Amino acid sequence: MIKFLNDITGGHLLLWKVMVTSVVFALAGLQVAMAARFWGRPFLVALSPGTAVRVHRVSGRLALTLGVLVALTCIVGPAGPLSPTRVALHSIFGILVFTVLAVKFLLLKVLRQGDSVLPLIGSLLFLAFGAIWATSVADYVAAK
Repeated sequence: MIKFLNDITGGHLLLWKVMVTSVVFALAGLQVAMAARFWGRPFLVALSPGTAVRVHRVSGRLALTLGVLVALTCIVGPAGPLSPTRVALHSIFGILVFTVLAVKFLLLKVLRQGDSVLPLIGSLLFLAFGAIWATSVADYVAAK
């Protein structure tokens, strides 16, 4: 599978993962800004709450889709340095992201409650995406 992924990325699988992970992290930041707007913090973004909700949903779907694509490439095999601490932390933060997402979707879609904890969940997701970024992208950039 790694050979296939390297072939379709022109032998630059790690660079592809770095770029997409950076986009996901930026989208996670956009998620926080949009959520702040519709949670009553208009000083961050000058959009109507309705527009902020739409941007939040679209950018969230894009971030989730891209995040899953990168996660799948990480699961089938790494494409970067394998120092044990970095890999362990990266794996822990990856599990954390998908666990927090599962809790968020459970609260919103199944239980239809938990509005009061959504800001905390969003903050945790942003920090976890940041930690994933730091344990992969920053490692790649530092090596170059």
